Amino acid sequence: MIIINNLELKVNHYSRIKELVSECEEMIIVSPFLMSDFKAFFNDINLDSINHIQVITTLKPKSFDQINKVNSLLTFVELPIFDNENVECKISINNKLHGKIYIFKKLKSPFKAIITSANFTDSGLSYNHEWGIEISNISEIKSIEASIINSIEIDNISKSEIYKLHEIINKYLEEKPNVEIREIDLNLSSYLSSYLPSNLMIHFDDSVNYWLKPIGVTEYPVETDRKFDNKEYDSHFSGRPTGVKINDILVCYGVGTGKVLSVYKAISLPLKASEEDIKKEDWKERWSWYIKCENLTSIYGSKWSTHNLNIGLLAKDYLKQNKDNYILANGSISLGGLNWGKDKLRLSTEFARFIIDKVLSINNVKAYKIHR
Repeated sequence: MIIINNLELKVNHYSRIKELVSECEEMIIVSPFLMSDFKAFFNDINLDSINHIQVITTLKPKSFDQINKVNSLLTFVELPIFDNENVECKISINNKLHGKIYIFKKLKSPFKAIITSANFTDSGLSYNHEWGIEISNISEIKSIEASIINSIEIDNISKSEIYKLHEIINKYLEEKPNVEIREIDLNLSSYLSSYLPSNLMIHFDDSVNYWLKPIGVTEYPVETDRKFDNKEYDSHFSGRPTGVKINDILVCYGVGTGKVLSVYKAISLPLKASEEDIKKEDWKERWSWYIKCENLTSIYGSKWSTHNLNIGLLAKDYLKQNKDNYILANGSISLGGLNWGKDKLRLSTEFARFIIDKVLSINNVKAYKIHR
């Protein structure tokens, strides 16, 4: 591990990153802010060995930085290397990005990474008092890279799309020449072909549990005219929902219909209804525990009854296509536990993906049309 800082004029971020670029075949730049002119940085570097450059940054809706960002990315796509058929140049967006990371690879494997406070800007790399660490542990770098790639919200923004965004901001500034550097009424991401609002995407990984959760009971089944389109939802349980943690995913289906109602993300730890809450709504005495959830598929949830995503049929289809697999995390191929009073079952990640992909394919097509 090596410490890099901008107080050392000979080996600051600017000089060290340039040195590593000249040694690598692939590089990934992860930075919320970007330099105004990429040409100034890459101009005197020999890029003959480079076959992949990826820039991952932000394009936050309503932020004036969108305008600066597009102007910056314009200089990136106008680099001669961007038009080289043998080089893959990618632009990706993660609007929750705050960290700054630079990864360098040879023969598809990383050999160096810099994790730092320094943005990919002239000030960040050279003048500001920034510190970072350079690491060479391959397994750690691979883990960091995987988490970065999994957090991408919009991927593969093309050169033509950058030109399109540049035209949009020029028109916007012509119409509002006195706009100040503050929140503005502009969401450039919505003009991109791969755009979907962040709450419509689900990243599957081993840190999250996926649960099948029934809503309703035999004596009070879910009625087909009931909608599940609220952005927030309190998912109730008869006992403390052990094992469910923040960011876990709940696939909810309706008792009586058997159909998937919507997909939710847990945004709180288990809570218990107060005596005052129970007095107001006596049904909460039976289902006193609850978890606050974010509805990830509210568009689908508004029309769930018109789609035949029956949980039992989905299980049969999945097992038919994956004969050596299972549907529950414990290795079971049966949902029978729900018939014995269980208020949730933990799904295998693969079966959860199978269900959720079908819900998202309905939800996201309609949502994309709405947001466009």
